[in-house]
Amino acid sequence: MWSDIDQEAKQITDYRIRRCTIQLDRGECAFNEFPCEDLEDFLGGIGRAFKLLGNYRVTNAYDATAPLIMGLGAFSGTEVMTGLRVFFAAYSPLKVANNGMPLPMWSAASGDFGRKVLAAGLDEVVFLGRALKPSYVLIRREAERPVVSLEDASDLLGKTTHEKIISLGERHPGAHVAALGPSGENWQTNFYAAIACSTTNEMRSRHCKPRFAGRGGMGSMLGSKNILAVVAQAPEQDRGKLPPGVLAANKEIARGAGSRNYRDKHKGNGLGGTWRNIHGLHLLGALPEKNFWTDGGDGPKSLYRDAFEDGFVIKDESCWQCGIACHKNIYEAVPADGKQKAGKFYTKFDYEPLDLLTVNLGIYDQHHALEIVELADQLGFDAISLGVTLGYIMEYNARHPDQPIFDGMTFGDFERARHFIHATAAGRAPEIGRGVRRLATALGDTAYAMECKGLELPAYLPETNPGYPFAIAGGHMSMRTFLLLVFEGKTDIDYWEDAVVNRGIYYTRDDLIGLCKFAGTPDESIVPALRDLYGVTLTQEEMFHATMRTYLRGLVLERRQGTTIDDYVLPERTYTPNPNVKLPHFITPEFWTELRGRVFNAFDRKIDEYGLAK
Repeated sequence: MWSDIDQEAKQITDYRIRRCTIQLDRGECAFNEFPCEDLEDFLGGIGRAFKLLGNYRVTNAYDATAPLIMGLGAFSGTEVMTGLRVFFAAYSPLKVANNGMPLPMWSAASGDFGRKVLAAGLDEVVFLGRALKPSYVLIRREAERPVVSLEDASDLLGKTTHEKIISLGERHPGAHVAALGPSGENWQTNFYAAIACSTTNEMRSRHCKPRFAGRGGMGSMLGSKNILAVVAQAPEQDRGKLPPGVLAANKEIARGAGSRNYRDKHKGNGLGGTWRNIHGLHLLGALPEKNFWTDGGDGPKSLYRDAFEDGFVIKDESCWQCGIACHKNIYEAVPADGKQKAGKFYTKFDYEPLDLLTVNLGIYDQHHALEIVELADQLGFDAISLGVTLGYIMEYNARHPDQPIFDGMTFGDFERARHFIHATAAGRAPEIGRGVRRLATALGDTAYAMECKGLELPAYLPETNPGYPFAIAGGHMSMRTFLLLVFEGKTDIDYWEDAVVNRGIYYTRDDLIGLCKFAGTPDESIVPALRDLYGVTLTQEEMFHATMRTYLRGLVLERRQGTTIDDYVLPERTYTPNPNVKLPHFITPEFWTELRGRVFNAFDRKIDEYGLAK
């Protein structure tokens, strides 16, 4: 965003947005600048994206006229720590209503790509149409203005995410890249392809260390436009001395309570990152295992972080200038001078891919875990959707030994899992690539398909989280109710109504402003940072209302696409107690029906209060 107002104190309407709309079939790029009309425009991210999606009527996500929106938040690309997020929004090919209509969705990635987009002079790009040949979009800065062009990408076909990133980084020095893997190239049969966004660490080390916009098939959408990558090339920006509000926010982000869970122990008493959930949830019987049905065994212990400490070197590495360093990158341990030094790089472990591609599939071997997680990254899959779909297949085969599918792949079968991951990426296993809802519906066996509105569940048991169906995007990243039972232990319906309607939604605040959720940044730090960067003074209440309006716009868009109350349901097996889960089992059909009614009554009132019903 930019403003030509000289005075220090500014209004949000003093700022203007730069958008490029690309008609891919014609190779035409139209630039326009428009003033911020409201707080959602100013804060950006999904605040602007959902307003823009409302201008399009989409019945087929893959129709050439359907938009894919790439945008930034107010902090994206700035000196505020973790302000690196780039957002992709569209009507999803994966997330669908019962009537088959695509539903609004977004996914976000960190890395360095977003800050290069801002440095090139753009806040938003809208992709329309379909390129006539495989292409990549090149965004550059010339004479203080952005320049956008379509470039031939034929030589990139078939390359992995990392190979595309490195190849384009060599072709365009100083650039950062958002790229598809083979799964996104085969978008017709893959509805949950991801977009990999490069990091400085990746470019320097030449190791596969991107960050991913994974959920909802945004990579599939980019592939459907015949775009294999987006490259942003611009000089680094020197903004000089940081203002006090930004310095204070950065200190809080790096060492404050909000990011403690994601830091290692040597960084301000950190708790070790998301990997720790394997250990913690396993002890509670709440770790998704063998398609979300834990058997109470010891298998997951081999994948605890402590189990890797002796045989591997684990480094906590970071995105650009981030003090949290949430990446847990794993290297071969090489003896040297009486110590263990890092040798070959294997992969990065985050909780979701680690659990859903290993424990959830009954795979416990450490080297198999390293290989399968890396494979999903290189091929450009959303690891959550992939792991859930494979887990369903394995349980189906266990239940139906006389009618097996996919060569009888069952729990623990690493070789077949690897084979079918490759086949899916290549477009040879469309039943897997189109997600668990479509597969389970075709088989007529849906009770243990772990999805809501067609979007596969993250690695938290649905019987512990009645907030899942209300999430507009990823089940845990857009509705923070997923660990409340573990941490707070409440099961009464008043508690859960408030948790969904008020607390859970506010987790999406960062999907407007462009900060990483792992920062856990309090409003008390965000408001001064916005004031010092932009001269705009906001209140915490104003930010809450902007976040709530954005969520409700998403809900209104879902309803416009034809959702009814019957679209908002939990997997049927949620209501069956698992004796190995050491948490209260409180979600019954009656509980769910009452909670859903209360939540939607509250949302309907808020939609009217905000004037969004029209």
